Amino acid sequence: MNIPVTPPSGFRDFLPPVQALRTRAVEAISRVYRSFGFSQIATPCVEELSVLMGKAGGENEKLVFKILKRGEKLELSQGTSELADLGLRFDLTLPLARYYVRHQSSLPHPFKAFNIGPVFRAERAQKGRYREFYQCDVDIIGSDHLGCEVDVISAMFSALLELGVEGATVALNDRTLVAALLDAAGIPQDKRGEAMILLDKIDKVPEDRLMGEMTTLVGPEAARVVREKVLAPEGDLERLRSLAPEAVNRLSRIIKTLGGVFGKPERFRLVPSLVRGFDYYTGPVFEFKHPGLAGSLGGGGRYDGLTGKFSGRSVPAAGGSLGFERLMLILEERQGVAAGGPDACVTVFAEELRERSLGLAAALRGEGLSADVYPGLKPLRDQFKFADLRGCSLVLVIGPDEAARGKVKVKDLKSGQEWLEDEAGAAKSLRAKLPPK
Repeated sequence: MNIPVTPPSGFRDFLPPVQALRTRAVEAISRVYRSFGFSQIATPCVEELSVLMGKAGGENEKLVFKILKRGEKLELSQGTSELADLGLRFDLTLPLARYYVRHQSSLPHPFKAFNIGPVFRAERAQKGRYREFYQCDVDIIGSDHLGCEVDVISAMFSALLELGVEGATVALNDRTLVAALLDAAGIPQDKRGEAMILLDKIDKVPEDRLMGEMTTLVGPEAARVVREKVLAPEGDLERLRSLAPEAVNRLSRIIKTLGGVFGKPERFRLVPSLVRGFDYYTGPVFEFKHPGLAGSLGGGGRYDGLTGKFSGRSVPAAGGSLGFERLMLILEERQGVAAGGPDACVTVFAEELRERSLGLAAALRGEGLSADVYPGLKPLRDQFKFADLRGCSLVLVIGPDEAARGKVKVKDLKSGQEWLEDEAGAAKSLRAKLPPK
């Protein structure tokens, strides 16, 4: 029997250089989120099905990976439709709402949180969309002020700038404005939810196909109005304000504030067709766009009623999530995948000199550098090859001659340059020579 060595479809292995790039990106995003005053939390990958189901997740509820009951519970469930009781989370927002309701007595109010971790969706895998992928969420629970949207979007926008991702724009809308536009198009209340689901596919399917489905749903005249008034890239602001004055005024203030904060007003604009697919959104919604991607780079919105699913008492909340896998496509294409190995590899010339090599590596680590000590005892050419494959910047050698003189031989693998350092001060000297990572 041949056991497969490839992961299941939609799941991936990561070689060390790729994982190093991913880790650096997560660290940069976390650093920015913390700088905005958000506290990091963690929730489990597995939740009760009742947490994940119940319309709050919209279409994504159909993509839940369900987990079978175990042992006696599974045996007792045979012949029924209730064989599963747990599921893998498909986003980080529903678990956050559950987390907040459980721990709110111990949390500050409002509560500013960020969470970075894997989520799972049983959908067809394709480039940039996987069955397991990371999300980088940032949320504020406990305030209905538009400052929450500004803070969340600012943190996400700043994280992209920290990673050197230029050119991102933010599209904003309000679910109440979408409802007003659909109402003005003559779409009845009982078909509004399905119409919103179709509008959310605008970046995923050709417009003609989308409008064909819209025509089937609401009729040709209403579909025509949707095409002309809702799908227009830039809506008539005064007409929009007449339909939903509170929503448009709020959006205008958010957009003006963000444009002023970043000095880039052209990056933030109102897009009347933006919906976002989750049913839990109740007000402003937003999506990050990038010229290098067909879909969105992230998004979010206000979800004031979500905590009520768990406690019966709704608490205002707003949040967003960067699409980490799509972000990685940009970073890998722009930066390439560097080796990402240790700063230095310390060779072991002879067994009696291993302790000297270990001491040198400890001194390097004490200076904040990463150092690998060759674990075996092979000729130096093999150890140099090992260091090269690891992607090390420097190789350090303490042979009998160097040990007798209190020296360390250093070789820069990129330039080929070699020189001697005093063993006692080698760590500080090399720290000064190596560029920060």
